[in-house]
Amino acid sequence: MTVVQAERIPRIISMTNQVGGSGKSTSAVNLGAQLAEFGYKTLVVDADDQCDASVALGYMFPDQIEGQKNIYDCLTDKNVKLADAIVPALCGPLGGKGTRVIDNLFLVLGSGEMENAEQHLTLATNREMWLRKLLKPIKGDYDVIIIDCPGNLGLVVIGAILASDEVIACIKPGLKELRGLTRIEQKIEIVKDEYEEFGAHAELAGVLLVDVPTHRSQGAVWDDGKNLAVNTYGDLVLPPVRRSTKIPESYAHQKALLYFDRAGDATADYLAIAKRMGFKRLSARG
Repeated sequence: MTVVQAERIPRIISMTNQVGGSGKSTSAVNLGAQLAEFGYKTLVVDADDQCDASVALGYMFPDQIEGQKNIYDCLTDKNVKLADAIVPALCGPLGGKGTRVIDNLFLVLGSGEMENAEQHLTLATNREMWLRKLLKPIKGDYDVIIIDCPGNLGLVVIGAILASDEVIACIKPGLKELRGLTRIEQKIEIVKDEYEEFGAHAELAGVLLVDVPTHRSQGAVWDDGKNLAVNTYGDLVLPPVRRSTKIPESYAHQKALLYFDRAGDATADYLAIAKRMGFKRLSARG
């Protein structure tokens, strides 16, 4: 008797904000690393033209790797499949001494050319479905897919929301930034309404406050922002990520926090976030 193994149904999570510099890439990489250590086969999709997720996972110049496809190639060439752009996530720079592969963590390599993605998609048929179509052949290979979105609410992000189950809004703890959450919520609802027939069902599943001050003298704005977030979003507010010099240092060394500063505060914060999102360490698969 032949036993047919059930296909994985991954959780697909988009990290979003309408502006850059809000901790999306940092959160995608470090949540991904934590989930990989828990035993989840995890894929980080670098859809941001800044390519920060790719850099943080070992690929400093993703457009310059000879013979390697990236996400922009997949978007613009129908003969390039997403599987062609998937590389192992690295702890350390590609080709560097001591660099190693991170178990269970994979990356859809980014591209600086994604800055032209909006222009390309404007002329495409079923343009909002771009990422959903790319993910379809490979998503059953993963337990979790985390999409690092660009800092806007354009067609690339609409495609990410349409492909996702959950949206995490990553913001800094200021009143201005919190007000911007309304636009993200509206965009999610628009996508769900307009693409209901295609099964669009993403929900705002979390509000993640990053770069949170750790000194009392810096904390007045944070306290106001936290209170507003909790009063508005309640249990959707995830454990915050504390301000730490280790975050930019880990990026410079091209290592996830888990491998650069295992005992650090920010590392502990991403562990707390993973647990709040319902993830737990898996027993070894047979």
